[in-house]
Amino acid sequence: MSRNPSHAPATGRHLSTGLYVKSKNGIKLRDLAVRRLVRKLRIACPWLEDSDAPACRGWAQLEVLASKVYAELRDHGFLGAEGEPRKLLSEFRQIRQAQLSYERELGMTPAARMTIKASGTRAALDLAAEFAKMDVEQTEVRDE
Repeated sequence: MSRNPSHAPATGRHLSTGLYVKSKNGIKLRDLAVRRLVRKLRIACPWLEDSDAPACRGWAQLEVLASKVYAELRDHGFLGAEGEPRKLLSEFRQIRQAQLSYERELGMTPAARMTIKASGTRAALDLAAEFAKMDVEQTEVRDE
């Protein structure tokens, strides 16, 4: 039977996906990525308030983890040696499912923004236009 490189050796070791990082440096890097994502999220979604910070952080943490899991699945495949889906594929789906809950609560989906707009409590913004505006502003800063 041929072994799929996506499987960990029989010794019980696991491939390094970054999902289960325990080193201080690995944790610091992950925390830095989370902080950067939260900053970008707050710029892209100006309707978010300071009280939304914990939810923004939760969404960003899930985004960092999902990106690492996706990279592992992309690089090593999502099927095991016997052709069965890898457990990591299920983990990825669960991370994205949880992240979608945060997105709805933060008004990051089209339906959630329409609900915000319909309620009249906060004006919904065109997210694509906000991202385009950010790109223009960043380009202008680089050109200076």
